[in-house]
Amino acid sequence: MSSSKIDESTVYDLVGLGFGPANLAVAGAIVERRSSTSSGLFPIRKALFIEKHDRFRWHPGMLLPDARMQISFMKDLATLRNPQSPITFLSYLHSQNRLVSFINKGSTIPSRKEYADYLSWAAQYVQNHGIDILYGHEVIALSRGRKTSTINVRCQNLITGDYRVFRARDVIISPGGNAQIPDSLSPISEHPFVIHSSVYATSIDLVLESFRTSSNRPLHIAVIGSGQSAAEVTLDLRDRLSTITSMYNHEIDMIVRKGSLKPSDDSPFVNEIFDPSSTDIWFNLPSEQVRASALKEYRTTNYGVVNPRTLEIMHEIIYNQKLDDDIASRQSSASLTYPRINIRTYSSILSTSVCSSLSLATDRSKTPNVDGPIFSIITQNVVSRTISEVKYDVVICATGYQRSSWINLLKESDFGQDFGLHIGSCSVQLIPVGRHPREADSAELSSRRGSSIFPSIDENHIPVPLYLSRNYQLLPTKLGRLASATSPFESRVYLQGVEEATHGLSDTLLSVIGIRAGEVVDDICRGRVEKVWMTESKL
Repeated sequence: MSSSKIDESTVYDLVGLGFGPANLAVAGAIVERRSSTSSGLFPIRKALFIEKHDRFRWHPGMLLPDARMQISFMKDLATLRNPQSPITFLSYLHSQNRLVSFINKGSTIPSRKEYADYLSWAAQYVQNHGIDILYGHEVIALSRGRKTSTINVRCQNLITGDYRVFRARDVIISPGGNAQIPDSLSPISEHPFVIHSSVYATSIDLVLESFRTSSNRPLHIAVIGSGQSAAEVTLDLRDRLSTITSMYNHEIDMIVRKGSLKPSDDSPFVNEIFDPSSTDIWFNLPSEQVRASALKEYRTTNYGVVNPRTLEIMHEIIYNQKLDDDIASRQSSASLTYPRINIRTYSSILSTSVCSSLSLATDRSKTPNVDGPIFSIITQNVVSRTISEVKYDVVICATGYQRSSWINLLKESDFGQDFGLHIGSCSVQLIPVGRHPREADSAELSSRRGSSIFPSIDENHIPVPLYLSRNYQLLPTKLGRLASATSPFESRVYLQGVEEATHGLSDTLLSVIGIRAGEVVDDICRGRVEKVWMTESKL
């Protein structure tokens, strides 16, 4: 349905904020449930999803040549929930007449390009089956409806600037991740030649073209980070730089705080942490200390690690660099001029600055001066404590994502206080329902606020407790405690992709989105039916 045909007078049973894989899986679950339920009995009759991109897009900045997924195709939008779903990866392959060809590949791991196409195909499928999707709009505010049973969702057209307001009985917030830039890089972060990995593939060509047309000198590029994205960007840069003429080697420095690149652990037993059944185990862990310990134990599955296959490719390249150097030295000839990869380990960034006389460009379409290096990065070796300065032409930040934009959206709404948020709230602590802060802890914290031991503690910087149900519903509170079931705020708010602390490591990944989507949809329907039953019982 085109955006012009999406009616603002409609009261939607559900409005989803964002339309990435998480909410796409929800839309698919709605289509499935609706088709298997008698006509008129399914509680979610009208659903709308609002997405800022002009079409469905999934990590376009990291759709690199030959990049592969890290999970089996069976961990798709629906298979683990319903293998007969029309939006499984196998259904996609069958519809595109590639099922047999994919089987012949002999691998369960698709390319990232193919998986992105699968998701786009599924997005079109659910849209063709009654799901409204509003592309090119960004949600900017939430507010109470005229009645306590609706939420007003205000969004803005990113091209025209026009505003629209939709009414929802329930909302699902699936914010995805925003680029995270470390404080040490903030002095240069607005420069057009500083790129986050999330937009790398869509930005790097324009940046390198500036050097191709105006410079014949070797380029020096920094890649900040030690994870999969950093490794993939480094390998891709090596290929791209090989097409830029220079008498000497272009160089790519991976700046890594650790002593080496670490392999991701995707062994069978460890992978069980991503099983759907692990969500219940994680949710019912007895304390925050146990939860933090579990997160630390399994960080090597996802954070700051590189797929072993990628590591082998990179190590082979660096080994061959050493081999070429030795051959050239023995033969007293020049080394090959293919771009070099250097891994600067144990490097902590102390400061960054623009070292050319040119100030930061305010217009990103203008090309800065590229006659010499643009950036200075000062690092300290965390072992030897040696401080060094290196100058770079381009900086790529493969520094991860932050997932807190939803907090601002809620705290700035006029119902944020129903969940314990206020305009000055800076951070939150998600708490699984059934475990509440002990009154003794609250009393101790209150006494510390006024004590001389903690004179600088600001109430705004104390994490606000937010209560979350097993089925991902954010629950109203009163005076920092879970509110009664008869809270006057009838609309429900669900979260997806931000509950790693309560639901486990798989929450920000693709592993459980099919199962989770079904749980959320079932919970919404169950609550709607219960509400109708309670209303009718009073008549």
